[in-house]
Amino acid sequence: MTTNPNISRRGLRDVAVVFITLTALSGAVAVVAGLRHDGAWAAVELAACGVSTLALHRVSRWLDADADRAVLAALASGAATPSDLAANLGLRVAVVRLSLARLLSSGQVERDGRGFARRHDR
Repeated sequence: MTTNPNISRRGLRDVAVVFITLTALSGAVAVVAGLRHDGAWAAVELAACGVSTLALHRVSRWLDADADRAVLAALASGAATPSDLAANLGLRVAVVRLSLARLLSSGQVERDGRGFARRHDR
């Protein structure tokens, strides 16, 4: 369900962890280089920190889009609660709730009187 069919959600999460680590390490090295008055090294590390932050943002957006597509596909079969969707999709309830909030704000999903979310028929 990801943008790239060769990468799973677990793979994307692993990539996100790598980018978080790279961002933290390059930021720490940039601070140390700045304290040692090594401007060139600090600039290189700050650039690496910025690039890894942008890459982490992109991975996060891929994970969000993947969750949104999975929730929409599950809602096509009928109304469901966030807990039911999470259990059926193998996602955390928090991920499903965030996805439903995004889909509600975009108008792709609506709530019925029982509090269930379902796909908006267009």
